[in-house]
Amino acid sequence: MRTRNLIVTFLLASVVGILAIACSAKTPAKVSVDKDISVAIYSTTEREGAIDTVSPCLLTETVHISELLRHPDDDGITMPFTLSNTAKYAEITGDNLEKRIAISVNGQVLSTPVVKMKIENGACSVILDEKQTKDLFPTINIDELNSTSR
Repeated sequence: MRTRNLIVTFLLASVVGILAIACSAKTPAKVSVDKDISVAIYSTTEREGAIDTVSPCLLTETVHISELLRHPDDDGITMPFTLSNTAKYAEITGDNLEKRIAISVNGQVLSTPVVKMKIENGACSVILDEKQTKDLFPTINIDELNSTSR
């Protein structure tokens, strides 16, 4: 009986702990936007610590941006988007595992991530600083993103 009570107490404490952690998780602050931008993906080379793009471009598309996010304790603003040519993007990410690619937005390279996995659903994002955010989205209120997460 004592062992069963101990097990039940332990399980109850575990459930309460898990719920406390899940409920305290902060969600990102969001702001809606409505803008089409040009995105291009390039291979890269690294020379003397500098990362250069390699032409020709591997993929170029106009994508729609519908929201920007600021995750708690993050300095940057996340701009998520989905590439429509999912087969080509899956090929690019699959061929460049553990290598850097360059992501260009409106002609400016904003990110050079190391590809960690083949991405088959077209999902991509770029982290912007406040200046880049204001340049790309001059009409949004940055203070909405700087507010504490809900």
